[in-house]
Amino acid sequence: MTRGAKLAVVFSGGGAQAAYFGAGVARAIEDAGLDPCLLSGVSAGAINACGLAVGMDAATLADMWRRIDCADLFSLRFDAWSMFDPRRLVRRPLSNLPQNLLDAIGWRWLLDTSPSRRTFADYFGDGPLPVTEGKTVVVSAVDQSSAEVVRFTNALPPAHRGKAEYVETTIGVEHLLASTAAPLLFPPGKIGGNEYIDAGLVANTPLKPALAYEPDAAIVVGASGITRPAPSPTSLGETIGLIAENVAQSALLADYRHAETVNELAAAAPEATGKKRIELLLVEPDGLPFTASGFLRFNTADARALMAHGREVGGKLIAEWPALGVIAAGGRPR
Repeated sequence: MTRGAKLAVVFSGGGAQAAYFGAGVARAIEDAGLDPCLLSGVSAGAINACGLAVGMDAATLADMWRRIDCADLFSLRFDAWSMFDPRRLVRRPLSNLPQNLLDAIGWRWLLDTSPSRRTFADYFGDGPLPVTEGKTVVVSAVDQSSAEVVRFTNALPPAHRGKAEYVETTIGVEHLLASTAAPLLFPPGKIGGNEYIDAGLVANTPLKPALAYEPDAAIVVGASGITRPAPSPTSLGETIGLIAENVAQSALLADYRHAETVNELAAAAPEATGKKRIELLLVEPDGLPFTASGFLRFNTADARALMAHGREVGGKLIAEWPALGVIAAGGRPR
């Protein structure tokens, strides 16, 4: 079944910062009287998207994040006996010691996400998510065997926009675990016998699937607010953070600029393209760079501060958005 959407909201991934900032922007969207019909998210953004899709209002979503801390999402692994196999370290050729050392490490991920499964089940239910009638949600993940981005959704986009990467299904906790399975940190999510991981490195801001549903307007919520040009990192943690931020920002800008180009073509020569012009609004944090340590820092103090920041930044940009009046009134931007 294909459903239309007047307003789409796209939630980026990026750990705790993405979760909190995105929830704050959701408050600003609600403050403006907007009710999105299409919600697209990846990783922490997928949790925000699903929360709104199942009928949570923005205040309830914010309250959920204030209550969740690290212990509710992950814990240390205790199977230390499987962590290291010294026999692989001394296998021939001995000259290939770096490779042998890596092969001797038996762990494929560092943290146990059993707490996440219980927490998501508590908030969303242990069965199919009860997506609100009239809303479409898209959760993105990467199939680890094929390296393809897969879009799990409760309703397919229009047939002429293609369906190769979309899987129509009943969204559940397993899809959230797949989309939030950050490589090396968390175990892959398993769906239908396949292993899926976080799509954050290749599609951290899932704008493309949102545009496939041909909404009239889309609010794109970023998770990175680093000052550009970025300062040189001074530690390994800052280096990892900058690499992740640059990859995510590059993917976001590529998709966003492509959407702007399509808009220009649709406005200048509508007969030359079958695509419609879609009003776009990009909302990003101000002066909040992504950090490796902040990725997993789930706590009440950060939640309150970052959600307040998201509500403030989002509220200001939405208030100045030329499309606001017609979208709030249920019309179509021209």
